[in-house]
Amino acid sequence: MEMAGLKRVLHVGPVESRGGMQATIRHHLKHPPIGWKTESINTHVDGSVFAKISAWRHAKRELHKRLKNDPPDVVHIHTATSYSWWRKLRAVRMCIKAGVPTVLQIHAGNFHFFLLNAASAANEFFRLTSHHLVTPVALTPRHKREIGLDKLAVIGSPAPPVRKIDPATRDRNLMVLLARPSPIKGHRLAIAVAQELRTRGHEVNLHLSGVSSDHKWVNSLGPEKGIHARGWLSGEQKDELLTTAGLLLIPSNYEGMPVAAMEALSCGLPVVASPSCEGILGGGGIIVDDLEVIDWANAIEALLSNEADWLELSNQGPTAVEQQTPENLGKQWAELYEKSLTIAAAEGGQ
Repeated sequence: MEMAGLKRVLHVGPVESRGGMQATIRHHLKHPPIGWKTESINTHVDGSVFAKISAWRHAKRELHKRLKNDPPDVVHIHTATSYSWWRKLRAVRMCIKAGVPTVLQIHAGNFHFFLLNAASAANEFFRLTSHHLVTPVALTPRHKREIGLDKLAVIGSPAPPVRKIDPATRDRNLMVLLARPSPIKGHRLAIAVAQELRTRGHEVNLHLSGVSSDHKWVNSLGPEKGIHARGWLSGEQKDELLTTAGLLLIPSNYEGMPVAAMEALSCGLPVVASPSCEGILGGGGIIVDDLEVIDWANAIEALLSNEADWLELSNQGPTAVEQQTPENLGKQWAELYEKSLTIAAAEGGQ
């Protein structure tokens, strides 16, 4: 039976697509803040251009119907860059027209570069976020600073509940990269690093999500050369890697607060990342200052050669995400939603 008196927040975003944004939305749906009920509208599907357009058109119709006939207390819109932004821009406008408080959560770590290179997008972003009904949210203080909007609230990505995995059961030579097949995610760098380490005598194996064995980045490389192109992983397959691997690699050009990092740290999987993850790994990972193959190989080789340092990272991982638990994030989102309602009511009464 549905509890009476719950406020409703409607999440608008790629609920059914693969990737970190989907994982975050599903976390919201699974862990609603105390006093709130979560609902969702899917805006994107993986597939053809026609399928994507069809999904967005259906989402617009559904949002219009709900705003008109049964408006939620708050609409929580999830956006990245490019087409994602232009779709969500329309959704924000619809919510403003309907007078419904709207939270606009920015997931893309390169959103600031998107704004710099798209003047029309920047103009619309800063205009819309100045509206009293719109509360924009960044993932980290760095994310906020790069976007350059004082009004941005900051709430990070969720971490799963902490799990104690015995480090002795992990294979330190097993490396994992969990990301969509975008050039900015660093698949090619990770592959080159794995090959460099093997030439140095380390029998490392790199498991890649997002790309299949026939992808151009993989070419003729296969398991016999330490490269395991796994395509899109099921939840069980991903969990097996998170709990048995020795390192998670995040050699990205840009990140907000990657869900994969939160998942790894929560179960004690050490993370080796680019400066895009600076400030979010705590003692559970290391930052490599650039995106050079030799520097990455040197950093990983140091961990492979020093088990004590690797064990320290593994033990510190859960501590790094203790503020990102569902309970703590739920409190932050509840406060933000209530604040958006208060501001909307105050401005609306003027």
